[in-house]
Amino acid sequence: MTPQNVHLPISNLRELGGYQTTDGQTIKTGVLYRCGHMSELTPDQVQIYQSLKLRTIIDLRRDDEVSDRPTPQFGDETNIHISVSDPDNAFAEAAARAHEPDGAKLILAGAVQYYTEIITRSIGRYIPVMEYIFDPNNLPLLFHCTAGKDRTGFVAAAILKFLDVPDEVAIKDYLLTNELLAERADERVVAWRKRLATERGIDETDIDQEALNALRTLMLTHRDMIQATFTAVEATYGNWHNLRRRALGVSDKQLETFKTNVLE
Repeated sequence: MTPQNVHLPISNLRELGGYQTTDGQTIKTGVLYRCGHMSELTPDQVQIYQSLKLRTIIDLRRDDEVSDRPTPQFGDETNIHISVSDPDNAFAEAAARAHEPDGAKLILAGAVQYYTEIITRSIGRYIPVMEYIFDPNNLPLLFHCTAGKDRTGFVAAAILKFLDVPDEVAIKDYLLTNELLAERADERVVAWRKRLATERGIDETDIDQEALNALRTLMLTHRDMIQATFTAVEATYGNWHNLRRRALGVSDKQLETFKTNVLE
């Protein structure tokens, strides 16, 4: 595995390189990466990360997440911790109700609200993140959270849109998480079914399928989630570049400098 074709399911690792912009340019390989936590890597997987020759890692997680699953040091890279999480966000509140009837629907609805509120409520938390990303001195750069799908998914979508990658391509990148994490999600569902059956003293076939669906919804991505962000951007700012300028403080000059370093 080389930096040009990085796909590592165990940590949802992949790069943004290779995507084309609307004006025919291509994002360079080997400069921008995204993933989930990296605390359970095998020695071979650590070598994959070392091969990326990262200069900067941005950790988007809460303090407790960082303590529970610390990020390894792969080389001389700088590890920057910037928590973007609002502790009382709608996604977290819905996840706590996963055991209730219609748990999957509750989680999806909470997630849609969460992805909307990234734009309408929490966008300021991402200002320092973008400051690091748009500084070419920090490349090659990797950004991550725990699963590499929600906080990381928004940052990836924003970068792609700021580089003028088409909406459908940015959304497809977001949904790629489902391919990389599907096996792990299936394993978690099987394990959870067994645990619930044991705790309740019942057969596994008697476990409420809705509860299992809720867990799977929590672990994977859904188009409705990221679409909520796109809708909120349009409704609140008109387009992604207005969001970049007004809410995140990334100037047109900064963007052009960034483009010269990440596009070809």
